[in-house]
Amino acid sequence: MLGLSKIRKLRSRIEALRKKGGVKAAELKSLAHSLGRTPSNRGKEPTWVNEEFTAWRPMSIPGHPGDLARPTVRSILDDLEADLDRYEQLHEELQRSTEKPS
Repeated sequence: MLGLSKIRKLRSRIEALRKKGGVKAAELKSLAHSLGRTPSNRGKEPTWVNEEFTAWRPMSIPGHPGDLARPTVRSILDDLEADLDRYEQLHEELQRSTEKPS
């Protein structure tokens, strides 16, 4: 599971990609890999799944050369940010479960 400092760094990367013009598939694939996603042989486009949390929905990252369309990039970044939200939620649940009642 990702640590909180890594989650913050990945959020910064996502924010930088949102502001950047011209995002390539390789940049999104690298980010997906940093979030624990791996390529899977399913679907028409290259699909990325989280092996640790198999209930998380798979996501597609097109393998097109050059820059991806802004709406496509926005959608992929939204999905990756949702992964970060889930990791933060898992951290909060873990922290609550390890705290001793007073």
